Amino acid sequence: MIAKITRGNNPGDIGAYLHGPGKANEHVYEVGGVKQSGGIVIASNVGMEGHLDPSKWAGELRKAIHTRPEIKNPVWHASLRNTAQDRTLSDATWADMGQSFAEDMGFADHPWVMVRHGHDHVHLVVSRVSDVGDVWHGRNDRRAAQSACTKLELEHGLQQAPRRREGPKIAVSAEREEARGKATALGPRLAVKKVEQRQLEEHQARLRRVREHDSLHPPTHRRPPQGIVPVARPYTPPQPGRDTGYER
Repeated sequence: MIAKITRGNNPGDIGAYLHGPGKANEHVYEVGGVKQSGGIVIASNVGMEGHLDPSKWAGELRKAIHTRPEIKNPVWHASLRNTAQDRTLSDATWADMGQSFAEDMGFADHPWVMVRHGHDHVHLVVSRVSDVGDVWHGRNDRRAAQSACTKLELEHGLQQAPRRREGPKIAVSAEREEARGKATALGPRLAVKKVEQRQLEEHQARLRRVREHDSLHPPTHRRPPQGIVPVARPYTPPQPGRDTGYER
């Protein structure tokens, strides 16, 4: 069983699609040799079983949503589809599975409906806001939906559908192995580069310390004390007949 999840604002929009003609007659299915029209409510907690029109159940969901108008994307929608190898399930079996799914996901107390869309799949539409204004946040809803689907597969003897997480996991492991191989091959080069980088950083640090020291201790020149102005004495040539300090 595969679950596909979306969120939206207006329950009437998804309701118009679920009860519409669909594409390529996809809303027609056959149970027990009897052809049935798709877009039929087969389970709900708002008393809408058997309805072929979305207006009433969409109105019930809308009433709950209006109690918390600030909540974004209050409509939660999931399609549940069996594999091609699974048997065709009855409406009653799908209804039981829908109730179990709602309880496992945590929105059983919020307004929800299940609409059958074909022989192999159904749709669940939920108001994330309850009638009293409580909000179902649906955190990690895709992972929780996969776990709930696995539980239903085991309980009802259905084929286990492939999970999306299996593919990416292999790719991630391969990428990690490749990264480890590159790291091993580049080990010696990286070691040399680290030494060179450390030496460069030490040299740059020494230059910074020298610049900081020069900025804090600029070179000084001898200057006269403040308040004293040096006066240049005029040159007086020696006069004849006076002792010039030399011996005669």
